[in-house]
Amino acid sequence: MDKILEALVTSSHPLPVKRAIVRKVVEAAEKEVTEEQCHALYALTTRLILLGEDAFQRQTGQQVQEAYARYHRDEFARFVSKDFVLGLLQQGYGPLDRHHPALIDFLHGCLRLLISCPAVLEVAAALQTEVLRLVCERPKPVLCARLAALLADFPQCVPRDKGQGALFCQQLVRTMSHFQCTTSQEKDLREFVAQVNRVSELLQGIWKAEPAALLPSLQEVFAIISSTDPAFEPSISLASLVQHIPLQMIAVLIKSLTTDHNVKDASMTKALCRMIDWLSWPLANHVDTWVIALLKGLASVQKFTILIDVTLLKIELVFNRLWYPIVRQGALVVLSHMLLSFQHSPEAFHLVVPHVVQLVQSLRGDGLPTSKAFLLQFTELIHCMMYQYSGFPDLYDSILEAIKDLPKPSEEKIKLILNQSAWTSQSNLFAPGLMQLAGKSETGKTGLVNLGNTCYMNSVIQTLFMATDFRRHVLSLQLNGSNTLMKKLQLLFAFLAHTQRAAYAPRNFFEASRPPWFTVGSQQDCSEYLRFLLDRLHEEEKALRALAEAKPKHSEVSPSDQSLNSTQDAGADQSLSSTQDAGADQSISSIQDAGAEQSISFTQDAGAAQTPHAAPPRRPLMASVTG
Repeated sequence: MDKILEALVTSSHPLPVKRAIVRKVVEAAEKEVTEEQCHALYALTTRLILLGEDAFQRQTGQQVQEAYARYHRDEFARFVSKDFVLGLLQQGYGPLDRHHPALIDFLHGCLRLLISCPAVLEVAAALQTEVLRLVCERPKPVLCARLAALLADFPQCVPRDKGQGALFCQQLVRTMSHFQCTTSQEKDLREFVAQVNRVSELLQGIWKAEPAALLPSLQEVFAIISSTDPAFEPSISLASLVQHIPLQMIAVLIKSLTTDHNVKDASMTKALCRMIDWLSWPLANHVDTWVIALLKGLASVQKFTILIDVTLLKIELVFNRLWYPIVRQGALVVLSHMLLSFQHSPEAFHLVVPHVVQLVQSLRGDGLPTSKAFLLQFTELIHCMMYQYSGFPDLYDSILEAIKDLPKPSEEKIKLILNQSAWTSQSNLFAPGLMQLAGKSETGKTGLVNLGNTCYMNSVIQTLFMATDFRRHVLSLQLNGSNTLMKKLQLLFAFLAHTQRAAYAPRNFFEASRPPWFTVGSQQDCSEYLRFLLDRLHEEEKALRALAEAKPKHSEVSPSDQSLNSTQDAGADQSLSSTQDAGADQSISSIQDAGAEQSISFTQDAGAAQTPHAAPPRRPLMASVTG
């Protein structure tokens, strides 16, 4: 029979004639056939399925194999042996590489035909080992999707013995981080998204069946997205996993992340940036929920430097997501939180101001039924931000004209929204008391109270605070438990950045930083004060460096395949004196001479409160201090 079938499919007879003969071959499956004939027929149909020259040959092989496997199941079970399966997955089939998706599809079909046969258990055991090995080889999305379909139908093939279930999930997550779609064609993009979703649904199924595998999988996700390796950028396809993580785990996971001292700030910044990038992934539910939870968690532990850096870096990207209806609602939630909580400066809001009018016009004219309600939410956010930074009418005139016919929230509602959204309201138990004090000026800055001819100190503090790179460097230093002057400066900067007060009296810093020869209550020279301050900070830095060098260095731990509590950044295990922000690669010693040479000219009226300028430029005011 196999000879007849082979001659038929390669003949030049008309296709209708061939199909009629194939039907006869299929009907003959009911008759008695020797095991040798069955084996020869299964070998031929396998070749036709995998290597058929056209759709007719592949379809014929499928039909004949199914028919004979149904009536001669024992013979088919002996044909699809453990050795046969291992041969396909380890060596391939003819010209087909062992990673060819057709091999997985073929085995999937074979398992369906053997579903009620005891032999399937032996095949499943062999597949468990091979499936784990295959995933560790980082196959492409199409192969992973076919494998996911097989494992979803036959969960007994999922590796489970001796903790292999968690390991398999971790490796599958890492494989997903390598997924890439190399085309911009809509058809190909849709297929890529479908493939990713099949893999993420497989992981969901495993997590439900084996809950112990969930946490190691999430630890692997964080290890991947927090990596600072410049040679590796994780795939955005990891966003598809978020919708399958139980929401009740948010609080526990975020608290674990934000309070883990082994997680460096650089790692946390990378992870947050990449999670924000996930807003671009279509149909991924709850990404905005996780992003906001992490933002609030960082505020609760006063990681303000990370929040500032990420907001300024990603705010325009988040705004651009508003143009795409499929992801705009989640993007607006994140945008609102980022803008409303960033209350110490108009810088973030002013990055998106140039794009507001065009978006409003687009929302008015796109004809989508959801656009009207979305526009109302968006304009409420814009009104809140223009109220917070009302000192820039020239920037806002075109926006006000574009939204003049839309409802405007009341002043009371705006104040309530702003007060509830501030970072300090998320990080301090005493925040409600601060809200009762006088609010910041329209510049969004907090002034310094003159303590009696202390203008020289206030002017220096303001200048250093407005030097963005220097400020971020000071805020990034790890000085826990320290009582140094640098620690006091760090606390002062943090308070100025995030308090809701209109003014602050820096009495503690004044007492710690006043040169001994300065008479209290007398006017002094600010340049002399600056030189003394930088000398003090420089001496402290040298002492801290000596202490850090005296301690044994910790070995670095690769983030790959590590638990959440051991996640580290390669090369980021810096000593206290060398902790640095990108763009702020300065030490106190490197700015000492430059800063001391400056002549800082500020009005020194006794008893007058000092306040920063209304609209700080994007560059530091004192560029020579920070280099």
